[in-house]
Amino acid sequence: MASVEVWVGRAWQQLSYGSDPPRAPESGTLRLRGFDGGETVMLGPLPFRAGADGCLSLRLSAEDGVRGHLGLIEVRRESGTAVGEVEVEPDKLSTAAYELLRADLERSWVGLLFDPDGIGKLCGVLPSPDDLWRVLEKPLRDIAAEPRSVIASREGARRLESVRRPCELTAGVVRASRLDRPGRSRVLSRDVDTPENALVAETLRRLAFYARRSADGFEVAALAGRLLRSEPFASCAASRRGMEASRMRTLHDPRYRRVDHVRRILDRPEAHATEGPGEARLGVKAIVRLYEYWVFLQVLTACARRYGPPFDPGFSILGRRSRSGTVRLGIPPGATVSFPGDVLAAFEPRIEASGRGWQSLENVPHPDKSLAQNLITPDVVVLSRASDPAAVVFDAKYVGRHWVDYEAARIHARYSRIRLDGRPVVRSVLAAHPHPGKDAVWAGYGSVPMIPGEPVELSHLLP
Repeated sequence: MASVEVWVGRAWQQLSYGSDPPRAPESGTLRLRGFDGGETVMLGPLPFRAGADGCLSLRLSAEDGVRGHLGLIEVRRESGTAVGEVEVEPDKLSTAAYELLRADLERSWVGLLFDPDGIGKLCGVLPSPDDLWRVLEKPLRDIAAEPRSVIASREGARRLESVRRPCELTAGVVRASRLDRPGRSRVLSRDVDTPENALVAETLRRLAFYARRSADGFEVAALAGRLLRSEPFASCAASRRGMEASRMRTLHDPRYRRVDHVRRILDRPEAHATEGPGEARLGVKAIVRLYEYWVFLQVLTACARRYGPPFDPGFSILGRRSRSGTVRLGIPPGATVSFPGDVLAAFEPRIEASGRGWQSLENVPHPDKSLAQNLITPDVVVLSRASDPAAVVFDAKYVGRHWVDYEAARIHARYSRIRLDGRPVVRSVLAAHPHPGKDAVWAGYGSVPMIPGEPVELSHLLP
Protein backbone atom coordinates (compact mmCIF):
# COMPACT_ATOMS: atom_id res chain seq x y z
CA MET A 1 0.00 0.00 0.00
CA ALA A 2 1.47 3.37 -1.06
CA SER A 3 2.30 5.89 1.63
CA VAL A 4 0.08 8.94 1.94
CA GLU A 5 1.73 12.34 1.52
CA VAL A 6 0.58 15.87 2.31
CA TRP A 7 1.67 19.09 0.61
CA VAL A 8 3.42 21.34 3.15
CA GLY A 9 4.88 24.65 2.04
CA ARG A 10 6.66 23.77 -1.20
CA ALA A 11 7.17 20.02 -0.87
CA TRP A 12 5.35 16.74 -0.28
CA GLN A 13 5.79 15.25 3.19
CA GLN A 14 4.93 11.69 4.23
CA LEU A 15 2.00 11.53 6.62
CA SER A 16 2.71 9.31 9.61
CA TYR A 17 2.43 9.04 13.37
CA GLY A 18 5.45 9.52 15.61
CA SER A 19 6.50 12.92 14.26
CA ASP A 20 5.12 16.43 14.49
CA PRO A 21 1.93 16.60 12.42
CA PRO A 22 2.07 18.77 9.29
CA ARG A 23 0.20 22.05 9.61
CA ALA A 24 -2.35 23.60 7.30
CA PRO A 25 -3.83 27.11 7.60
CA GLU A 26 -7.59 27.19 8.15
CA SER A 27 -8.13 29.27 4.99
CA GLY A 28 -5.75 27.22 2.86
CA THR A 29 -6.08 24.11 0.71
CA LEU A 30 -5.29 20.69 2.15
CA ARG A 31 -3.66 18.46 -0.49
CA LEU A 32 -3.15 14.72 0.04
CA ARG A 33 -1.96 12.02 -2.37
CA GLY A 34 -1.22 8.30 -2.29
CA PHE A 35 -4.79 6.95 -2.10
CA ASP A 36 -6.43 4.53 -4.49
CA GLY A 37 -8.49 6.11 -7.26
CA GLY A 38 -11.97 6.97 -5.95
CA GLU A 39 -11.10 5.82 -2.41
CA THR A 40 -13.18 7.20 0.47
CA VAL A 41 -10.94 9.15 2.86
CA MET A 42 -12.04 9.99 6.40
CA LEU A 43 -10.93 13.33 7.83
CA GLY A 44 -11.96 12.96 11.44
CA PRO A 45 -15.60 11.78 11.25
CA LEU A 46 -16.19 13.25 7.77
CA PRO A 47 -15.92 11.26 4.49
CA PHE A 48 -14.33 12.68 1.32
CA ARG A 49 -13.58 10.96 -1.98
CA ALA A 50 -10.16 10.96 -3.63
CA GLY A 51 -9.93 11.62 -7.35
CA ALA A 52 -9.11 9.06 -10.01
CA ASP A 53 -5.42 9.93 -9.59
CA GLY A 54 -5.55 9.13 -5.85
CA CYS A 55 -5.28 12.78 -4.83
CA LEU A 56 -7.56 14.72 -2.50
CA SER A 57 -7.64 18.52 -2.62
CA LEU A 58 -9.81 20.26 -0.05
CA ARG A 59 -10.24 23.99 0.54
CA LEU A 60 -10.83 24.03 4.28
CA SER A 61 -12.74 27.32 4.38
CA ALA A 62 -15.16 26.21 1.64
CA GLU A 63 -16.27 22.83 3.03
CA ASP A 64 -19.14 23.02 5.52
CA GLY A 65 -17.92 19.96 7.40
CA VAL A 66 -14.52 21.41 8.29
CA ARG A 67 -14.92 25.17 7.90
CA GLY A 68 -13.80 26.99 11.04
CA HIS A 69 -12.36 23.86 12.64
CA LEU A 70 -8.97 24.02 14.34
CA GLY A 71 -6.68 21.42 15.85
CA LEU A 72 -5.73 17.87 14.93
CA ILE A 73 -7.69 15.94 12.30
CA GLU A 74 -7.00 12.23 11.91
CA VAL A 75 -6.72 10.90 8.34
CA ARG A 76 -8.05 7.35 7.75
CA ARG A 77 -8.15 5.24 4.62
CA GLU A 78 -11.26 3.41 3.42
CA SER A 79 -9.93 0.23 5.06
CA GLY A 80 -10.06 1.97 8.44
CA THR A 81 -6.28 2.33 8.71
CA ALA A 82 -5.21 5.59 10.36
CA VAL A 83 -2.30 7.07 8.40
CA GLY A 84 -1.61 10.17 10.50
CA GLU A 85 -2.88 13.56 11.58
CA VAL A 86 -2.95 17.07 10.13
CA GLU A 87 -3.08 20.12 12.39
CA VAL A 88 -5.31 22.95 11.19
CA GLU A 89 -3.97 26.28 12.46
CA PRO A 90 -5.82 29.58 12.87
CA ASP A 91 -4.75 32.26 10.41
CA LYS A 92 -7.23 35.02 11.26
CA LEU A 93 -6.13 34.92 14.90
CA SER A 94 -2.68 33.94 16.05
CA THR A 95 -2.43 30.58 17.80
CA ALA A 96 -1.82 32.42 21.07
CA ALA A 97 -4.93 34.56 20.52
CA TYR A 98 -6.96 31.44 19.74
CA GLU A 99 -5.90 29.87 23.04
CA LEU A 100 -6.82 33.14 24.75
CA LEU A 101 -10.25 32.99 23.11
CA ARG A 102 -10.87 29.50 24.48
CA ALA A 103 -9.64 30.41 27.96
CA ASP A 104 -11.54 33.72 28.02
CA LEU A 105 -14.71 32.01 26.82
CA GLU A 106 -14.35 29.56 29.69
CA ARG A 107 -13.72 32.27 32.30
CA SER A 108 -16.58 34.47 31.10
CA TRP A 109 -19.06 31.62 30.96
CA VAL A 110 -18.11 30.11 34.31
CA GLY A 111 -18.34 33.51 35.96
CA LEU A 112 -21.80 34.24 34.55
CA LEU A 113 -23.15 30.75 35.20
CA PHE A 114 -21.95 30.23 38.78
CA ASP A 115 -21.69 33.77 40.16
CA PRO A 116 -24.93 34.56 42.06
CA ASP A 117 -24.46 38.28 41.40
CA GLY A 118 -24.17 37.65 37.68
CA ILE A 119 -21.05 39.75 37.07
CA GLY A 120 -18.49 36.98 36.81
CA LYS A 121 -16.74 37.20 40.19
CA LEU A 122 -15.71 33.56 39.95
CA CYS A 123 -13.34 34.28 37.09
CA GLY A 124 -9.87 33.08 38.04
CA VAL A 125 -10.86 31.58 41.41
CA LEU A 126 -9.81 28.05 40.53
CA PRO A 127 -6.06 27.33 40.74
CA SER A 128 -4.30 26.88 37.43
CA PRO A 129 -3.42 23.35 36.23
CA ASP A 130 0.25 24.11 36.94
CA ASP A 131 -0.55 25.05 40.54
CA LEU A 132 -2.52 21.85 41.07
CA TRP A 133 0.24 19.77 39.50
CA ARG A 134 2.83 21.27 41.85
CA VAL A 135 0.69 20.12 44.79
CA LEU A 136 0.33 16.62 43.33
CA GLU A 137 3.75 15.94 41.85
CA LYS A 138 5.59 14.66 44.95
CA PRO A 139 2.67 12.66 46.44
CA LEU A 140 2.07 11.00 43.07
CA ARG A 141 5.73 10.06 42.75
CA ASP A 142 5.71 8.58 46.26
CA ILE A 143 2.46 6.69 45.68
CA ALA A 144 3.69 5.25 42.38
CA ALA A 145 6.83 3.99 44.14
CA GLU A 146 4.94 2.44 47.08
CA PRO A 147 1.17 2.31 46.53
CA ARG A 148 -1.28 1.05 49.10
CA SER A 149 -2.22 -2.56 48.40
CA VAL A 150 -4.11 -5.51 49.84
CA ILE A 151 -3.31 -9.22 49.94
CA ALA A 152 -5.55 -10.93 47.41
CA SER A 153 -5.97 -14.50 46.27
CA ARG A 154 -5.81 -15.17 42.56
CA GLU A 155 -5.39 -18.14 40.28
CA GLY A 156 -1.78 -18.77 39.34
CA ALA A 157 0.93 -21.39 38.90
CA ARG A 158 3.03 -22.94 41.69
CA ARG A 159 5.70 -25.60 41.85
CA LEU A 160 5.37 -28.01 44.76
CA GLU A 161 8.67 -26.89 46.28
CA SER A 162 7.48 -23.25 46.17
CA VAL A 163 4.30 -23.85 48.19
CA ARG A 164 4.36 -21.78 51.39
CA ARG A 165 0.72 -21.76 52.50
CA PRO A 166 -1.99 -24.43 52.82
CA CYS A 167 -4.22 -22.67 50.31
CA GLU A 168 -1.49 -23.01 47.68
CA LEU A 169 -1.31 -26.80 47.96
CA THR A 170 -3.81 -28.16 45.45
CA ALA A 171 -4.32 -31.47 43.66
CA GLY A 172 -3.17 -29.80 40.45
CA VAL A 173 0.16 -28.82 42.01
CA VAL A 174 0.72 -32.39 43.29
CA ARG A 175 -0.09 -33.97 39.90
CA ALA A 176 2.08 -31.49 38.02
CA SER A 177 5.03 -32.08 40.36
CA ARG A 178 5.28 -35.66 39.07
CA LEU A 179 6.00 -34.20 35.64
CA ASP A 180 8.33 -31.58 37.10
CA ARG A 181 5.96 -28.78 36.10
CA PRO A 182 4.08 -26.04 37.96
CA GLY A 183 0.40 -26.67 38.60
CA ARG A 184 -2.71 -24.52 39.01
CA SER A 185 -3.02 -23.07 42.47
CA ARG A 186 -4.44 -20.19 44.48
CA VAL A 187 -1.66 -17.62 44.81
CA LEU A 188 -1.56 -14.75 47.29
CA SER A 189 -0.26 -11.49 45.90
CA ARG A 190 -0.43 -7.77 46.50
CA ASP A 191 -3.31 -6.09 44.65
CA VAL A 192 -3.08 -2.33 43.98
CA ASP A 193 -6.69 -2.07 42.72
CA THR A 194 -7.84 -0.40 45.93
CA PRO A 195 -10.30 2.44 46.50
CA GLU A 196 -7.44 4.72 47.59
CA ASN A 197 -5.55 4.23 44.32
CA ALA A 198 -8.80 4.53 42.35
CA LEU A 199 -9.28 7.92 44.02
CA VAL A 200 -5.85 8.95 42.73
CA ALA A 201 -6.70 7.74 39.21
CA GLU A 202 -10.00 9.63 39.24
CA THR A 203 -8.20 12.79 40.39
CA LEU A 204 -5.74 12.44 37.51
CA ARG A 205 -8.61 12.02 35.02
CA ARG A 206 -10.32 15.16 36.30
CA LEU A 207 -7.07 17.12 36.30
CA ALA A 208 -6.37 16.11 32.69
CA PHE A 209 -9.91 17.14 31.69
CA TYR A 210 -9.58 20.48 33.50
CA ALA A 211 -6.10 21.13 32.08
CA ARG A 212 -7.18 20.48 28.47
CA ARG A 213 -9.66 23.34 28.76
CA SER A 214 -7.04 25.84 29.96
CA ALA A 215 -4.92 27.85 27.55
CA ASP A 216 -1.69 26.85 29.31
CA GLY A 217 -2.67 23.40 30.58
CA PHE A 218 -1.67 21.07 27.75
CA GLU A 219 1.59 19.98 29.39
CA VAL A 220 -0.21 19.10 32.64
CA ALA A 221 -2.87 17.20 30.68
CA ALA A 222 -0.14 15.16 28.97
CA LEU A 223 1.63 14.41 32.28
CA ALA A 224 -1.62 13.32 33.94
CA GLY A 225 -2.53 11.14 30.97
CA ARG A 226 0.89 9.48 31.01
CA LEU A 227 0.53 8.61 34.71
CA LEU A 228 -2.96 7.21 34.11
CA ARG A 229 -1.53 4.78 31.57
CA SER A 230 1.16 3.54 33.98
CA GLU A 231 1.02 1.30 37.03
CA PRO A 232 -0.47 1.27 39.58
CA PHE A 233 -3.16 3.65 38.31
CA ALA A 234 -3.86 1.82 35.03
CA SER A 235 -5.05 -1.19 37.08
CA CYS A 236 -7.55 0.77 39.17
CA ALA A 237 -11.21 0.05 38.49
CA ALA A 238 -12.76 0.53 41.94
CA SER A 239 -16.32 1.83 42.11
CA ARG A 240 -17.22 5.42 42.97
CA ARG A 241 -18.83 4.16 46.18
CA GLY A 242 -15.55 2.51 47.12
CA MET A 243 -13.69 5.77 46.52
CA GLU A 244 -16.06 7.64 48.81
CA ALA A 245 -15.51 5.02 51.51
CA SER A 246 -11.75 5.34 51.12
CA ARG A 247 -11.66 8.97 52.19
CA MET A 248 -11.55 8.11 55.88
CA ARG A 249 -8.51 5.91 55.25
CA THR A 250 -6.72 8.63 53.27
CA LEU A 251 -6.81 10.93 56.30
CA HIS A 252 -3.98 8.94 57.91
CA ASP A 253 -1.69 8.99 54.86
CA PRO A 254 -0.41 12.46 53.92
CA ARG A 255 0.26 11.34 50.33
CA TYR A 256 -3.36 10.39 49.65
CA ARG A 257 -4.65 13.26 51.78
CA ARG A 258 -3.06 15.82 49.45
CA VAL A 259 -4.50 14.05 46.41
CA ASP A 260 -7.94 14.09 48.00
CA HIS A 261 -7.56 17.83 48.63
CA VAL A 262 -6.99 18.45 44.90
CA ARG A 263 -9.91 16.17 44.03
CA ARG A 264 -12.21 18.28 46.21
CA ILE A 265 -11.11 21.38 44.32
CA LEU A 266 -11.83 19.64 41.01
CA ASP A 267 -15.23 18.57 42.37
CA ARG A 268 -16.46 22.16 42.27
CA PRO A 269 -19.06 22.81 39.56
CA GLU A 270 -16.98 25.34 37.66
CA ALA A 271 -14.21 22.74 37.29
CA HIS A 272 -16.69 20.26 35.75
CA ALA A 273 -17.98 22.81 33.26
CA THR A 274 -16.92 22.68 29.64
CA GLU A 275 -17.43 25.12 26.79
CA GLY A 276 -19.14 22.52 24.69
CA PRO A 277 -18.23 22.33 21.00
CA GLY A 278 -16.13 19.18 21.11
CA GLU A 279 -12.62 18.02 21.91
CA ALA A 280 -9.48 19.27 20.20
CA ARG A 281 -9.10 16.05 18.17
CA LEU A 282 -11.11 14.21 15.49
CA GLY A 283 -13.56 16.92 14.59
CA VAL A 284 -11.91 19.69 16.58
CA LYS A 285 -13.36 22.96 17.74
CA ALA A 286 -15.43 25.22 15.50
CA ILE A 287 -13.72 28.55 16.13
CA VAL A 288 -16.47 30.49 14.34
CA ARG A 289 -18.98 29.11 16.86
CA LEU A 290 -16.63 29.70 19.77
CA TYR A 291 -16.27 33.33 18.75
CA GLU A 292 -20.05 33.76 18.48
CA TYR A 293 -20.49 32.31 21.96
CA TRP A 294 -17.75 34.52 23.33
CA VAL A 295 -19.22 37.69 21.81
CA PHE A 296 -22.62 36.88 23.33
CA LEU A 297 -21.05 36.39 26.76
CA GLN A 298 -19.22 39.73 26.49
CA VAL A 299 -22.51 41.44 25.63
CA LEU A 300 -24.24 39.77 28.60
CA THR A 301 -21.44 40.92 30.92
CA ALA A 302 -21.75 44.49 29.62
CA CYS A 303 -25.55 44.39 30.09
CA ALA A 304 -25.19 43.14 33.68
CA ARG A 305 -22.78 45.96 34.49
CA ARG A 306 -25.00 48.63 32.96
CA TYR A 307 -28.51 47.45 33.87
CA GLY A 308 -27.91 45.25 36.93
CA PRO A 309 -28.20 41.50 37.64
CA PRO A 310 -30.62 39.62 35.36
CA PHE A 311 -34.04 38.36 36.35
CA ASP A 312 -34.66 34.63 36.84
CA PRO A 313 -33.71 32.28 35.29
CA GLY A 314 -30.84 34.63 34.53
CA PHE A 315 -27.61 33.17 33.27
CA SER A 316 -28.61 29.58 34.09
CA ILE A 317 -29.84 29.26 30.49
CA LEU A 318 -26.19 29.22 29.42
CA GLY A 319 -25.58 25.66 30.60
CA ARG A 320 -26.98 22.19 30.08
CA ARG A 321 -26.25 19.68 32.83
CA SER A 322 -25.54 16.11 31.70
CA ARG A 323 -26.33 12.95 33.66
CA SER A 324 -22.73 12.80 34.83
CA GLY A 325 -23.01 16.26 36.39
CA THR A 326 -20.94 18.01 33.73
CA VAL A 327 -22.32 21.38 32.66
CA ARG A 328 -21.89 22.22 28.99
CA LEU A 329 -22.11 25.60 27.36
CA GLY A 330 -25.01 25.12 25.01
CA ILE A 331 -26.86 28.28 24.07
CA PRO A 332 -29.95 27.43 22.03
CA PRO A 333 -31.12 29.83 19.31
CA GLY A 334 -33.47 32.38 20.82
CA ALA A 335 -32.01 32.09 24.34
CA THR A 336 -32.96 35.33 26.10
CA VAL A 337 -31.72 36.98 29.30
CA SER A 338 -33.90 39.71 30.87
CA PHE A 339 -32.42 42.70 32.73
CA PRO A 340 -33.94 45.53 34.79
CA GLY A 341 -35.43 48.36 32.75
CA ASP A 342 -37.25 45.99 30.39
CA VAL A 343 -34.03 45.16 28.55
CA LEU A 344 -33.57 41.80 26.83
CA ALA A 345 -30.47 40.24 25.27
CA ALA A 346 -30.97 37.31 22.89
CA PHE A 347 -28.71 34.86 21.05
CA GLU A 348 -29.71 34.19 17.43
CA PRO A 349 -33.36 35.26 17.79
CA ARG A 350 -35.75 34.50 14.90
CA ILE A 351 -37.11 37.76 13.51
CA GLU A 352 -39.72 37.27 10.79
CA ALA A 353 -41.37 39.55 8.26
CA SER A 354 -44.75 38.50 9.68
CA GLY A 355 -43.85 39.79 13.16
CA ARG A 356 -44.52 36.35 14.71
CA GLY A 357 -40.91 35.81 15.78
CA TRP A 358 -38.89 36.89 18.83
CA GLN A 359 -40.57 39.63 20.89
CA SER A 360 -42.95 40.31 17.97
CA LEU A 361 -40.22 42.19 16.14
CA GLU A 362 -40.88 42.62 12.43
CA ASN A 363 -38.22 42.35 9.74
CA VAL A 364 -39.01 44.59 6.78
CA PRO A 365 -37.44 42.95 3.68
CA HIS A 366 -34.90 45.05 1.80
CA PRO A 367 -36.21 46.64 -1.42
CA ASP A 368 -33.24 45.16 -3.29
CA LYS A 369 -34.42 41.63 -4.05
CA SER A 370 -30.86 40.28 -3.82
CA LEU A 371 -30.77 41.40 -0.16
CA ALA A 372 -34.42 40.77 0.77
CA GLN A 373 -35.08 38.15 3.48
CA ASN A 374 -38.27 37.21 5.27
CA LEU A 375 -36.40 35.59 8.18
CA ILE A 376 -33.23 36.87 9.84
CA THR A 377 -31.26 35.48 12.79
CA PRO A 378 -28.60 37.98 13.92
CA ASP A 379 -26.06 36.63 16.41
CA VAL A 380 -26.96 38.97 19.29
CA VAL A 381 -29.77 41.49 19.76
CA VAL A 382 -30.10 43.80 22.77
CA LEU A 383 -33.62 45.26 22.90
CA SER A 384 -34.90 47.94 25.26
CA ARG A 385 -38.70 47.88 25.42
CA ALA A 386 -38.94 51.09 27.46
CA SER A 387 -41.17 54.01 26.44
CA ASP A 388 -38.79 54.74 23.56
CA PRO A 389 -37.87 51.26 22.22
CA ALA A 390 -34.37 50.81 20.83
CA ALA A 391 -32.20 47.89 19.75
CA VAL A 392 -28.56 47.22 18.95
CA VAL A 393 -27.47 44.25 16.82
CA PHE A 394 -24.06 42.58 17.27
CA ASP A 395 -22.95 40.06 14.67
CA ALA A 396 -19.76 38.08 15.30
CA LYS A 397 -17.51 38.14 12.24
CA TYR A 398 -14.52 35.85 12.48
CA VAL A 399 -13.07 37.02 9.16
CA GLY A 400 -9.78 38.37 7.86
CA ARG A 401 -8.98 42.00 8.60
CA HIS A 402 -9.57 43.17 5.02
CA TRP A 403 -13.11 41.69 5.08
CA VAL A 404 -14.33 43.57 8.17
CA ASP A 405 -15.64 46.69 6.38
CA TYR A 406 -17.38 44.59 3.75
CA GLU A 407 -19.08 42.41 6.37
CA ALA A 408 -20.13 45.45 8.43
CA ALA A 409 -21.87 47.00 5.42
CA ARG A 410 -23.46 43.67 4.48
CA ILE A 411 -24.99 42.99 7.90
CA HIS A 412 -26.26 46.58 8.05
CA ALA A 413 -28.26 45.92 4.90
CA ARG A 414 -29.61 42.68 6.42
CA TYR A 415 -30.40 43.67 9.99
CA SER A 416 -31.18 47.41 10.08
CA ARG A 417 -34.82 47.17 8.91
CA ILE A 418 -36.45 45.88 12.12
CA ARG A 419 -39.64 47.36 13.58
CA LEU A 420 -41.59 47.02 16.82
CA ASP A 421 -45.27 47.95 16.70
CA GLY A 422 -44.63 49.65 13.37
CA ARG A 423 -41.73 51.78 14.67
CA PRO A 424 -38.08 51.32 13.56
CA VAL A 425 -36.02 50.30 16.59
CA VAL A 426 -32.49 49.48 15.40
CA ARG A 427 -30.05 52.12 16.56
CA SER A 428 -26.95 50.45 15.12
CA VAL A 429 -25.70 47.21 13.59
CA LEU A 430 -22.16 46.33 14.69
CA ALA A 431 -19.74 43.74 13.34
CA ALA A 432 -17.70 42.24 16.21
CA HIS A 433 -14.28 41.08 14.99
CA PRO A 434 -10.87 40.08 16.44
CA HIS A 435 -8.66 42.78 14.84
CA PRO A 436 -7.26 45.82 16.72
CA GLY A 437 -7.70 49.27 15.20
CA LYS A 438 -10.78 48.46 13.10
CA ASP A 439 -13.31 50.45 15.12
CA ALA A 440 -15.03 52.77 12.64
CA VAL A 441 -18.67 53.51 13.47
CA TRP A 442 -20.66 55.09 10.65
CA ALA A 443 -24.29 56.26 10.55
CA GLY A 444 -26.20 53.29 11.92
CA TYR A 445 -23.48 50.69 11.54
CA GLY A 446 -19.81 49.96 12.09
CA SER A 447 -17.29 47.53 13.51
CA VAL A 448 -16.20 46.82 17.09
CA PRO A 449 -12.89 45.11 17.92
CA MET A 450 -13.57 42.31 20.41
CA ILE A 451 -10.22 40.67 21.03
CA PRO A 452 -9.80 37.69 23.39
CA GLY A 453 -7.64 38.50 26.39
CA GLU A 454 -8.20 42.26 26.12
CA PRO A 455 -10.85 44.32 27.96
CA VAL A 456 -14.03 44.90 25.98
CA GLU A 457 -16.04 48.06 26.67
CA LEU A 458 -19.54 47.90 25.20
CA SER A 459 -21.65 49.88 27.68
CA HIS A 460 -21.70 53.05 25.52
CA LEU A 461 -23.04 51.03 22.58
CA LEU A 462 -26.01 49.48 24.39
CA PRO A 463 -29.53 50.93 23.97
